[in-house]
Amino acid sequence: MIGDIYSRDAESVKYNQKVIEVSDELSQLILKIENTLFSRKGDVLGAPNFGCNLDDLIFSLVFNEAVIKQRIVSQIQMYCLPDDTKFSIDVQVKFFSTLERNGALIDIYINENRVIGALF
Repeated sequence: MIGDIYSRDAESVKYNQKVIEVSDELSQLILKIENTLFSRKGDVLGAPNFGCNLDDLIFSLVFNEAVIKQRIVSQIQMYCLPDDTKFSIDVQVKFFSTLERNGALIDIYINENRVIGALF
């Protein structure tokens, strides 16, 4: 199996400085999803539609949870999943409001296991 370059941000909680490449399919998929989620459209040369623009989607005050979920799922299907995938992906988007702040929580599940959680 061909490995992918380990591209996790050094500020990430899960960053491991000893890893240079990943070769197992699940780790590759998680890294691809993270890159897709946290990229803005136009950031990747040659792929103008790559990226979720999460900040714009969540803080635009125009889109609801279902629309944001659909946009995330379409990005994952287009840029992350191989055609012969054995992984099932589920995306949960939940807006919340507390006395201190308003925000959104995005959870990504692969084969019913939560692998990515993002708080905005």
